[in-house]
Amino acid sequence: AGCRKVLADHAPVSPVRDEAEGERVEVGPGYDPASVKLTGDVRGEPPFTGKLQHRGWRAGKLSLPTPLTGHDPRVLAPAEVEL
Repeated sequence: AGCRKVLADHAPVSPVRDEAEGERVEVGPGYDPASVKLTGDVRGEPPFTGKLQHRGWRAGKLSLPTPLTGHDPRVLAPAEVEL
């Protein structure tokens, strides 16, 4: 629950595509290959038509707090060792 709140506050996610998974979609010229991954028999030039397998996710914004001195921001949650 705490992780969900932090993500919602600092990096809220939204789908890359609005259509439902399984729906037929068109990927037009000028699409962003970092946002839409084409799979299967990819030949020729857009527009491409296919079945949406996954809507994708992107962060609507990214606002991270200033890290504390000595804190490694790459550690999302520390390991716990009970002694």
